[in-house]
Amino acid sequence: MPRLHAFQVDYGPHGFTSMPINIQDDWNVIKLYARQYASLYLKDDGSFWSVYRQNGYVPLNYVVDTAGVIRYIAEGWNENAVRQVIEQYLPDPIEHDVGVARLIAPTGSLDSGTAVTPACSLRNYRSYAETYPVRMRIGADYDTTVTVTNHQPGTTVYVQFPQWTALARGSIAVACSTELATDDIASNDVARTTLTVNVDDIAVTAILVPLDTVEQGRGYAPAVEIRNLGTVADMARVRFYISDFYFDTVRVALQPGKIDTAFLDIWTPAQLGTFPVRCTVATLKTDLFPANNELTKSVYVGPAGIEEQPMGKARFTLFGSSQNPARTQVTIRYSLPQASPVDLRIYSTAGELVRVLESGFREPGLHQVVWDGRDELGRLVGRGTWFCRMTAGAYQAVTKLTTIE
Repeated sequence: MPRLHAFQVDYGPHGFTSMPINIQDDWNVIKLYARQYASLYLKDDGSFWSVYRQNGYVPLNYVVDTAGVIRYIAEGWNENAVRQVIEQYLPDPIEHDVGVARLIAPTGSLDSGTAVTPACSLRNYRSYAETYPVRMRIGADYDTTVTVTNHQPGTTVYVQFPQWTALARGSIAVACSTELATDDIASNDVARTTLTVNVDDIAVTAILVPLDTVEQGRGYAPAVEIRNLGTVADMARVRFYISDFYFDTVRVALQPGKIDTAFLDIWTPAQLGTFPVRCTVATLKTDLFPANNELTKSVYVGPAGIEEQPMGKARFTLFGSSQNPARTQVTIRYSLPQASPVDLRIYSTAGELVRVLESGFREPGLHQVVWDGRDELGRLVGRGTWFCRMTAGAYQAVTKLTTIE
């Protein structure tokens, strides 16, 4: 039985020994075993219940005193009844016993940053008023004791500890224990549980669109890469600003550890010059790591055709389409500063793959690819809004396309 060890822990120091006896032994054999020991003992076969039932035998529990007198016989297992009999005939009586009736807090799961008042309820199971320390351990960093004074027999008391704040993510061991020096029963002295600490952490990791340089009068769909670095599903609230003349916001649901791209409404630059760009993200709860909630950059708005002009050192760039919106056929341009694997794909606004336009190794320089407005099965997709995503090594960018036929 799983509790047989607890019997030995509780009653062993008071003259108790547990002993297995074959179920088919007769009374005389059982008494013979009993007389070989100077202590009370329990014979228990409960852990083999299924085996005995298959063989047609009835499992029994015997409590036998030191004189070889069988004091208790039972089919199955009744722990309270067995304890009462054992304690009645123990050579050394049980007089002191306090234990943890319930570990109340913290339990279950908590969001990181939550402050909790640890608490437990304690029971005095015997006939003496007791004064004793109680300890609460939470992980490796919290180990605190309080003193229970004059705990009356047969009563339960509620005990609180100094406040604790959940910080580190993951599973944390929690234990509450009584520390009465004269306690005769050890099995009820500790209550344990495992606490899960969840972390809310949404980060913006890249501003994909706009690039550093854009054309006046041409439409761009701002896009940012966001990540859920926390341990629970969360809703990212994305806010995007360009100077004081553009603002948009969108919400994106993210599972733990996942990455997604947030797309915002079209921005059409009207003024020439250099302007600040800022993106912020927030959770609907409490983000414990605000340092990764914001990215900034600047964007230069030049006259039409600026993107095709020499810009000094070549770089990875997705120019998108110069016809936006476009009719059935769309020409998409990109540049590479060095030979690189390139993956260019068209997605629907629902995130479904529509067409793979490029997938392979490309030489450095300016490239263009024509999308004929068809999906992977050769079907015309018709009018709509689409996203073109380019990946070239570590570089990644997204642009928005609109077709009107």
